[in-house]
Amino acid sequence: MYCDCHGHWTDPRVTEEQRTQWLEDSLKNNLNLFMEAGVNPEGWQRQILLQKQYPKNFKNAFGLHPYFVAENDEATCDEAMNELSHILHSASGLGETGLDFREQYTQNGATDRQIVFFENQVQLAKASSKPLVLHVVRAHNEALRVLMVWEADTVGGMVHAFNSSLEIAEQYLKMNFLISVGGAVTFEKNKKLREAVAAIPLEKLLLESDCPDQAPEGWADEQNSPLSVLSVAKTVAGIKQISIETVLEKTSENFRKLFT
Repeated sequence: MYCDCHGHWTDPRVTEEQRTQWLEDSLKNNLNLFMEAGVNPEGWQRQILLQKQYPKNFKNAFGLHPYFVAENDEATCDEAMNELSHILHSASGLGETGLDFREQYTQNGATDRQIVFFENQVQLAKASSKPLVLHVVRAHNEALRVLMVWEADTVGGMVHAFNSSLEIAEQYLKMNFLISVGGAVTFEKNKKLREAVAAIPLEKLLLESDCPDQAPEGWADEQNSPLSVLSVAKTVAGIKQISIETVLEKTSENFRKLFT
């Protein structure tokens, strides 16, 4: 049985009808375990309901996404951190957390606020012994600095939707993080990521859909679905010149070990 290590089934854009269809299609393809990633307090509550509905199929990670931190003031983020500290015991991991330094998320002090609340969440993950689920865009050097300063290697975790170089990946690997790849690796023009995936040991890789976003190359539907993990696995298998079954089995094993 295979795993999708990162998705957003409870995103408001996804209807109940779609979720039912996603699960039906996934189970037919031996895809039966999903990590639902958290982004904000409102979303955590939807995640809890989904896991109660399908307890054998979903694990939860709760966290304050860099988008949430960038779009809210310090007091609101402090309140959300307090809620996170009380709810985290029921989760398998802490995330999404991290840094996103694209222009729209770095205005009016948002950069410093992102760093502060990323640091706070790393400390909370350590105190709770929960692996981290990282979202890092255009901020790998700063994210790695935070992880090293706060000795995040003691909990480790995964770098979600990794899309950078082997050099950057190796730094995360040294910090006890697995590298998770999604739709981006299926694009032939993405040479840098493909070269990284070729060199990263299979026991250090995870596969994800990030549904309903980040669809693979040539994806026909308007929204991405968990089945795109199979497309990602096929691409990784081709890059590494091994079977798709080997990729799916080993990455699913990696997932279960990380989020026991």
